[in-house]
Amino acid sequence: MVREKLQKKTAVVLLIGAMLLCVQSNTVHAENILEYTEEMKVESVSPMYVQGNRCQLRLAFSGKTARCHAFIRGKSGTTKISGLLKLYDNTAGRHVASWTVSKSGSCYSVTKSAAVIKGHSYKLSFSGKVYGKNCKSGESIASSVSKKD
Repeated sequence: MVREKLQKKTAVVLLIGAMLLCVQSNTVHAENILEYTEEMKVESVSPMYVQGNRCQLRLAFSGKTARCHAFIRGKSGTTKISGLLKLYDNTAGRHVASWTVSKSGSCYSVTKSAAVIKGHSYKLSFSGKVYGKNCKSGESIASSVSKKD
């Protein structure tokens, strides 16, 4: 009877110890992933698309001017790219400028400028569609980037 109780207590202690080891290693692993993610400093994130290949935005400032660059590329067979490129002042909570995008072909690249206020935070976004030969309604594509002047 005493031996059975001792075996049960030993089993419980070993089980708790094993659980603590598992929790500890996961916590360390999560901290390493967080540190790695912070080091990457990604400015723009774009999802994977079927028809679209790349939707990349860049936002740069020079004095009181924002340079808004968009590069959209469709995969082979893309026939048209259309959408709207918008610059928004996050600090003031207002729309700054927008440009309509409409281009036949599989690649669109443009740089536009707009007046900005120093010290404000801005968001450049693109939302539109990429059309393929067999895709009459088009595939939605979007991307955005935020930056402080």
